[in-house]
Amino acid sequence: MDACILLGGHRCYREFPLDWINRHLARAELEVIETKKFPILYSHSAIVRQINVGRSKLSLFPNKELAESMRITLDKLETESKEATASAERGRLKLGFDYIVAAELVA
Repeated sequence: MDACILLGGHRCYREFPLDWINRHLARAELEVIETKKFPILYSHSAIVRQINVGRSKLSLFPNKELAESMRITLDKLETESKEATASAERGRLKLGFDYIVAAELVA
């Protein structure tokens, strides 16, 4: 959906990558005590919510032809999502991870 957000003239939200977090903790003289990763599981409805973010930007696209082409692509993605999640374990696709990092001051 980043393409839709950018074509709509808005900025994408991004979390900091784990390696960036670790580098900056080290620079701040903090020691990483523990890191935990949690897989992200996407249901069809969660994927459709993201697709709908893209759809909400179509009216902001620089031209109608591009917006219509993207609308068709988003509709196809929704269909693909339904098929992929229907055949996935527990109806969810595993993609990426969230994380928690615990750190403390170096003594």
